[in-house]
Amino acid sequence: MPPSDTRDDTLMRAVAKGDEKAFAELVARHQAWLHTLICAITQDKEQAKDLTQATLSRIHRAAPNYTPQGDFVAWAKRIAVNLSRNYLQQKRRVALVSLSELEGEILYDESDPMLLFLSKGLKEEVRGAIQTLPDEQRLTVIMRYFGDMSIQDIAWAMHVPEGTVKSRLYHSLRRVRTSLETLWIAESNSLKESKP
Repeated sequence: MPPSDTRDDTLMRAVAKGDEKAFAELVARHQAWLHTLICAITQDKEQAKDLTQATLSRIHRAAPNYTPQGDFVAWAKRIAVNLSRNYLQQKRRVALVSLSELEGEILYDESDPMLLFLSKGLKEEVRGAIQTLPDEQRLTVIMRYFGDMSIQDIAWAMHVPEGTVKSRLYHSLRRVRTSLETLWIAESNSLKESKP
C-alpha cells in the first residue's frame, strides 16, 4: 500500500475544486489496498467491492471539508474500517480473516513473531487461531498485521485509546500462541501414539 504523502493532500484539494482526474488518481493509488483491507474484515468479496466503492465515494464527498491535519492513508483506513464494522453489525456476522487472500499484502518483519510464524509455513494453523479470536481482537490483528496500521491509527479508527489497542494485540497474540501450542502438543502426542 502506498504511504500517504503530500501528493494525496494536493489531490484532495484538487478534488474539492471539482477535478475528477485528481480523484481518478486517488482511486488508482488507494483502491487496491482499501479493497484488500475491507475484504479481510468482512470476509465477503462481493460486499468488499461495494464497501470499497462506498469508501471512495465518502472520500470524494468529504473532499470540500478535508483538512490535511494528519495522514491521508490513516484517514481513508478509518473510513473503510468504520464502513466495514457497520456492515458486520448490520448483518450480525462474525468477520473471519482469510490469510490466503492477504499473503501478497503481508509485510514481513523478522522481529515480529506473528509474521515469523506466517513466513515459516504455519499459515493454516495461524489462520485457524486468528479465526477463534473475539471480533474486536480479530479486527485489531487484521488492521495491525494485514492492514499495516500503526497502533495510533488503529486507536483512531476504532475510537479507543492506544492502550486498549496494545492490550488487544497482546491478548490476541497470547491466545494465538496458546492455540498453536495446544495444536502442536496434540499433534506431537498423536505422532507418539502412532509409532510402533
